[in-house]
Amino acid sequence: MISLLISILIATGCYAQKNTYEQADNSVLNFYLQYSSFTDPGEYEYMYENLPDSLPELCSLIRTQFIHPYAELQKYRELIPKERWNEMFRYPSVKSILEGLVSYDSSGLTKERKPEDRLVLGCWHNSILLASILKSRGIPARLRYGHATYIAPGYHISHTISEIWNEDEMRWMLVDPSMDMVDFSPDKFDFSNDAWLQLQRKEIDPNLYGIPGKYSGMCSIAAKVCGDLASVLGTEHTIFQYAPILDFIFEEDKQLTDEHIETLNRISELMKSLDIDNLSKLQEIYNNTPEIQMTKSFKSISENSSSNTGAKVN
Repeated sequence: MISLLISILIATGCYAQKNTYEQADNSVLNFYLQYSSFTDPGEYEYMYENLPDSLPELCSLIRTQFIHPYAELQKYRELIPKERWNEMFRYPSVKSILEGLVSYDSSGLTKERKPEDRLVLGCWHNSILLASILKSRGIPARLRYGHATYIAPGYHISHTISEIWNEDEMRWMLVDPSMDMVDFSPDKFDFSNDAWLQLQRKEIDPNLYGIPGKYSGMCSIAAKVCGDLASVLGTEHTIFQYAPILDFIFEEDKQLTDEHIETLNRISELMKSLDIDNLSKLQEIYNNTPEIQMTKSFKSISENSSSNTGAKVN
């Protein structure tokens, strides 16, 4: 299946870019083949049968299952009840996503899904569904949390994408199913650790990172390091979950302790290369540092539904 997928990508011209920013050994690749509690489709794995082999087609199909609560909802609001205008709290895993899709249209992952039968979900849900499908095909995949430079000119938007192993070229490649982008340059995506280290060197303006007018700055950058770390260690927490270290930013006027900064610096340096040795070191840091573990959740402020919009997220 991997060779077939890669061959189709080459044939469609979507595999031209050759990045070599990281390789991986078999132990790492085998790790990213495994389902996590978030990527496991459970009894709904049958929905992955007869899906497209082409990554561009697969991304396009995934997009038609969702309506983005910020970028697309405006034109569909008359079709969707107000209590469904943001459903990210309702669907925290692939299994729940697939269950929700089937509840509205029993035909499953269909290109013909009507707007009113789609789920109102964002980039994390697009990316984790793609990762789950690829894992089911024996293709290593992981989620990466960071900031995208291609969504709003001049701004680095909070974003989650998929990172997929290209067996033929022995490298990881970036895929953003929510934007139909396949194998794009890493220069277009700010990895969490890179942005944090650039911030420490005062090379970037943190106010340009996050969500314009909402949750930006060091808060967004630090949040991505913790979420990204958990993800590369095999647990792809949703965007409404966060690490206690952020409470110091919320409650202490954006001040982290020297110990916090040193920990994030160490993590960010190790994340430059996700080989088996660094992954082991990162796991040890995560296990022994409660402040960076994804143990807290932002609460919805909706009075009508716990899955509605209004969550304080980064």
